[in-house]
Amino acid sequence: MNANYGDHIFFYGKLQEPYPNNNPYSFNYKEYLESKSIYATTFFYSNPVREGFSNGAKSIKIKSGQQNLYSVLIIKPRKWLRNRIENLFPQKEAGFLKAILLGEKQALDKNIKEDFANSGLSHILAVSGLHTGVIAVIILTLLQVIIRKRNLARIFTILVLFYYVLLSHSAPSVQRAVIMISLLLITKIIQRKGDSVNILFAAGFIILLINPQQIFSVGFQFSFLSVFAILVVYPIFAKILYRLKGRWALPYWLLNLMAISFVVQLLLSPLTVYYFHKIAFGGILANVVAIPLISVILPLSILTIFFPIAGINVYYVAANKFLLNILFAISHLVSSRKILLFDFLNFEKWQVFGIFSILICLILIWKEKDRIFRKVSYIIGSAFVILSIVFLPALLYSPKIELTVLDVRTGDAIYLQTPSRKSILIDTGDKTNKIDFGEKVVVPFLQGKQIRKLDLLVLTHPHADHIGGANYLLDKIKVKSVLMPKCEYNSLLYHNLCKKIKDKNIKIIYADTLRVFDEFPRMRIKLLSPYSGFSSKNINNYSIVLKCEYKNFSFLLTGDAEKEVEFYLCEKYEKGLDIDVLKVCHHGSNTSSTDKFLELTSPDFGAISVGKYNRYGLPSTKALGRLQSHNVRFFRTDEDGAIIFSSDGNDLRIKTILSNKEVFIPDI
Repeated sequence: MNANYGDHIFFYGKLQEPYPNNNPYSFNYKEYLESKSIYATTFFYSNPVREGFSNGAKSIKIKSGQQNLYSVLIIKPRKWLRNRIENLFPQKEAGFLKAILLGEKQALDKNIKEDFANSGLSHILAVSGLHTGVIAVIILTLLQVIIRKRNLARIFTILVLFYYVLLSHSAPSVQRAVIMISLLLITKIIQRKGDSVNILFAAGFIILLINPQQIFSVGFQFSFLSVFAILVVYPIFAKILYRLKGRWALPYWLLNLMAISFVVQLLLSPLTVYYFHKIAFGGILANVVAIPLISVILPLSILTIFFPIAGINVYYVAANKFLLNILFAISHLVSSRKILLFDFLNFEKWQVFGIFSILICLILIWKEKDRIFRKVSYIIGSAFVILSIVFLPALLYSPKIELTVLDVRTGDAIYLQTPSRKSILIDTGDKTNKIDFGEKVVVPFLQGKQIRKLDLLVLTHPHADHIGGANYLLDKIKVKSVLMPKCEYNSLLYHNLCKKIKDKNIKIIYADTLRVFDEFPRMRIKLLSPYSGFSSKNINNYSIVLKCEYKNFSFLLTGDAEKEVEFYLCEKYEKGLDIDVLKVCHHGSNTSSTDKFLELTSPDFGAISVGKYNRYGLPSTKALGRLQSHNVRFFRTDEDGAIIFSSDGNDLRIKTILSNKEVFIPDI
């Protein structure tokens, strides 16, 4: 499809509401789109006639539109800049330069993005105040050479900077930087002394006046808080370091860079933990080299893009590539060695608000003209309160069992936290060409739960919708043992996964009903199927079935077991199947949830892991009918999102993420 800005596109499709936050700690795609004033998604039918539309209906039609001023002034120049960068630089370097100059991160190398995040250099990947400041200095310097009147040069600089805002997709950090620089230049024009903090808040007010939704943007929050840290908190450190300025110029300069990085990282840390579950203090060291490098790379890149003589420009390109590779090497070194990287952290909203409230009080106290002893005593007291806020959830923990059925569409990924705080993961969701649920759902969930190590990973059977996310999971999370059925299955995904498990020297436990799980105190886990030597042509029936009990609370995890396994369970464990919660077999397929099985298990609640609009038509209406006839109140991940069951062994609480349902059952 070759469509240009301004073209009209006609197609047959179906509007859908974007997926909201349907898992704990997952990215809220719906909120993200709403912040950009997008309220629906769609896809077009490649064969509209097959979908019920009239004969002759074409899948897609493009009608050329008229070129407007925005297309001529913004779209075409942006396209020229993009093509120019791609023609001059290799793919990796081009992706990086498009990110820092145009705000386009789609082509940014995945490894570079991860390295910069883990090394505390993420701010370099955004078109931030540093970038805009360098560009503003270049523009102002050039205009002052051409235009003798300074005020006229300043006015043209403001106009060019606002033009740059549009070129760079109006990122919040660029808006903030350009408005601040413009206000600063206006104070110069009218010969008034501008207050930096007032200018910062004025910039925020203007942006929120235009688009109030920006206040929920992570980029907006990080951008303003970073500048606030530099303008308000950094001067406290600058006064201390000023004594070094005369005698030790180089140490003074280096310590200043480190102090700025430290202050910014410190104030951003509550938000960083809340959104990304980690703090990368390695940036305090990495920025000492990275900031001077990017200050050279930016003007050199601009010169390279616009320099017309190819014979000379080739040297500028080579120099830029050399500096970029140094920057990449530094970020990779800090990231790979995890220098001062603290990950698998989490703050709740109340903790973030509490910490920021105390930090604001500390800043106000420090600015008061009071005795240093009293200030220090306040700081020590505040530090104690902050530590209490951080560690309070762990101190208040009481033994309970928590079962979370994650929404991985038509697949399984279930997290079990035992009363002794051991961690078990049952399956990892699917991996397709579009999404790896291990990367997008399971690992972010474990990071949010601060789970660095799994005591047991259960791979119920080899189908992709149950093991697809395991490869990514094993790269990010330590796993002590893997429980899996002993079966032959011709699948490259399964073969590679088994190889990775062996290469990482992870203990493999093959499913056997004689296996006793005594490594999980306070609760009982019993493996009901498959038994040693089990054989079936249907790979679903190799699914590991686990019955878990904690005091009066019990539940059954069934994988994709079908009716043959259900009949076997009914025959062998007739009097031992009574449970409170059932993970409904095989995503609610008609090949399971038989009447006899439901009668003997007699669950009060059921959880169905299934995706919207799945091609199998699951869950089956017949299976749902059988569940209803046995008075099973069931929850579905396609309608309810992730389903969380928690119990102290006597009471049961149920909470759903998407539908916001809450159920409390005393004395189960």
